[in-house]
Amino acid sequence: MSLKNKLIALIFFMSVIPALIVGVTSLQYSSHALDTLALKQATTLQKINANQTTQHFIDIQNNIETLADSLSLLIEKQGLETAIVDVDPYGQSLFSRYIERNNYDDLFLLDLEGYCFYSVTQQAGCQTNLVSGRYKDSGLGEVVQKTIAHSRYHMSDVTSLSASNTAPEAFIAAPVSVQGDVVVILAMQLSAASMGHITSERSGMGNIGKADQLGALATASVLKTTTLTMATIGIVVVALLAFIFADIITKPMHLLASVIGKIERTGDLSIRYPDFTRDETGQTGHALNSLLESQQKAIEQIHLLMGAIAVGDFTARIKTASQGDLGHLEQTINQSVSTLELAVQEVTRMAWVMSEGDLTQVTRNDLEGEFDNIALALKCVSISVEGIVDDVRAIAEDMKQRGEAVGISTKHAIELNNLMKFFSTNAQDPSSVKAKQMLQSEEIKRLVSDLNG
Repeated sequence: MSLKNKLIALIFFMSVIPALIVGVTSLQYSSHALDTLALKQATTLQKINANQTTQHFIDIQNNIETLADSLSLLIEKQGLETAIVDVDPYGQSLFSRYIERNNYDDLFLLDLEGYCFYSVTQQAGCQTNLVSGRYKDSGLGEVVQKTIAHSRYHMSDVTSLSASNTAPEAFIAAPVSVQGDVVVILAMQLSAASMGHITSERSGMGNIGKADQLGALATASVLKTTTLTMATIGIVVVALLAFIFADIITKPMHLLASVIGKIERTGDLSIRYPDFTRDETGQTGHALNSLLESQQKAIEQIHLLMGAIAVGDFTARIKTASQGDLGHLEQTINQSVSTLELAVQEVTRMAWVMSEGDLTQVTRNDLEGEFDNIALALKCVSISVEGIVDDVRAIAEDMKQRGEAVGISTKHAIELNNLMKFFSTNAQDPSSVKAKQMLQSEEIKRLVSDLNG
């Protein structure tokens, strides 16, 4: 897996995975918060509606109890009959005006035995006993019986007055007391509109809860869709940025690898890394260029030194001050050239002194290896030549003495003269002396034998 792909994967996972975790967690918390909020709203609305319904029933109770108190005063002042039959200029009695203004369907008056002796609308329940009559099990009968038994306000469940009447009905009743004694039972029938208001409030509670839940679900769905959309867009953007940044990071490194590969293939140390950015890759390229430049200078110095040695100049040296192994190599080469220069100087010195006839000089004893062998050979040549010269001098002296005594033949004199010329001519060339040493030694021996013979 290439570095670029590794960087892309690293950037992608480092960016996307945390974003996904945060997004999913936020979505869950947001959905939960929305559900909780919707539940709280539904609960609050239900409480409000329940309070409104309770207040509605309280108002109904207050209305009938207020009417019972008013009726108690009328009975005490005018009598019950007068209160029933009195009408206003519009032909409405007290009770008919009341049920019209307060939206009741009917109003009943009953004695303490449960007999209904008055009804505003003259319904079927009028002129019958609601304790023992046929309507004793109706809602009106139930509420009348409880009021007589307990002498306080009661309200029936929502039922119908008779089997033939299927419309929902509800009844309320309250005792009418005069000077502390219950004299009449006041009952009223709630209107269909009032029943519809109550039932709609109760059923509306569930509808409101469902509406809130649906609203919360819709909001959560929109939130999920939005989150997924943003996550998709974020993933695409992160992927593009990962490719871009990976390319920016790896491009200089690819260039650096290309430069190193080219140097490896061609051996050309003049190649340089062209990018000088301030990041780590640029610093690596700068270090590579410095290394190549120092190596190139060192090799150039070595080339110059080898060229000077090739033409006989042993005074040249490598002048660069490299570090590490390259510096050790330069020091070793300079030491080798110095040793070679010293050996050549020693050979030259020995040749010059021998050419001047001084055969007593010896070579230095601090040379090593083959240079020491050359010095030893020169020393041997010098010793051999010195011995030969001493022999010739002795022979010449002896021949001089003998020549003075007995005379020397012309042939021997000529040979002796040629031998002396040889040493005089070749004394300046040690190599020729060394090459002809054995041959001349044999001639000297023959000449000495002839002279002695």
